[in-house]
Amino acid sequence: MFMRNSTRTSRTLARHVPRSHASTRAQTRRLLSSQPPQPSPHARFYTDYAAGMVPVALLGSAVYIGLRTWQQHLAQERFLEEAYAHVQQLEAEVTALQQQLQSESLPDSQSPVPNTPVEAKKRSGWLPW
Repeated sequence: MFMRNSTRTSRTLARHVPRSHASTRAQTRRLLSSQPPQPSPHARFYTDYAAGMVPVALLGSAVYIGLRTWQQHLAQERFLEEAYAHVQQLEAEVTALQQQLQSESLPDSQSPVPNTPVEAKKRSGWLPW
């Protein structure tokens, strides 16, 4: 309740200020605004240095992103080459083992070895029975 009365009092006082005081305040404001305000040291720092740092930061970010992208591309390319070489090595091993198996089994049964294992034909699902 005290707060309401104090705000009402300040409002009523502001309404009843004589016009001579209001015009003096306006003139003082005009005089103060005609002189350029001195910027604070923080404002001067940001005006002097931030304008120069923004292009450098943008250029640095662009170069970093470009180099990082290139590095990722080269790493992926190297991985694919290594994976392809490993696949070729495994294919060569499989071919050699198939030929060895065929050469060992031909004198016994005189029939080629099927490509699919026998166990895979027996089991059709994941259940053992």
